[in-house]
Amino acid sequence: MIYSLSVRLATTTDLANARSPTVSSKVAIIAITAVLYAVGKGLTAFVPSPWGVGQLLVGIFIPAFFAVTSDTLSVAIGAGLGTFIGDSLLLAPLGLTTPVYSLVAGVPANFIAFLLFGWFVKRYRSWPAFIGATVSFVTLGNLIAATNLVLFLSLPTSLILGFTVFWNTTSIPAIIIAVPILIRATQPIFGRSGILVNNPDWRMSNPRRQTTIAVIFGVLFLALGVLFFVAAPPSTIAKWPGLTTYYTVAAAAVIIFAPITTIVVGSKRKPAN
Repeated sequence: MIYSLSVRLATTTDLANARSPTVSSKVAIIAITAVLYAVGKGLTAFVPSPWGVGQLLVGIFIPAFFAVTSDTLSVAIGAGLGTFIGDSLLLAPLGLTTPVYSLVAGVPANFIAFLLFGWFVKRYRSWPAFIGATVSFVTLGNLIAATNLVLFLSLPTSLILGFTVFWNTTSIPAIIIAVPILIRATQPIFGRSGILVNNPDWRMSNPRRQTTIAVIFGVLFLALGVLFFVAAPPSTIAKWPGLTTYYTVAAAAVIIFAPITTIVVGSKRKPAN
């Protein structure tokens, strides 16, 4: 009886802390997200966009992980700050962007995407919700960045879809594959700090339904690429050598890993004593 009551009190306390992080925790989340995201962007800075601005977004799994596990607003601020730091210090010297481009496109796109992403995955705590949020809100963020950049630079409007697909190609597979692995690895320390406070419940309560939803969003990811192939002028596609193979591999990764990666986090690890 006493043990049961203590467990309930501990659980209630953890939930309260998860909903109301301290000021110091919020500052720490902003700083950690920003620094790690900037470093992640720097690691792929050598692979530029085929249209001369921007880069692959493999490092986006870092703010995505914290958006799932930490305070939503703090992560959104950290993501916006991190992309500005990475763009200004690491990409700008390579001629791939400027601080102004980052403020116009990258900062608002990352802030909005991870604000909505973090809210959604905490509101609907399931594996299909995570897949849906990844495909939907990451695409939205990339679309915002692409639209702002193209309009700011007066580029051909066909590049809006081109930039969106290019950034989606690496960012969405990276999140779907890497975030569950990180969550699985860090489960023993959830609730023991002010940073990792939200442990998602991605167990397969209805495997058939959850797998079907995950596959549907994977197909939507593929459809966006097909739309680009159909709508973009041949001259735009020609600037991206190996585009067909590149996007096919990315789409296959999403369709395959979206249903099965949940196995990694499907069973809870026992917390460390």
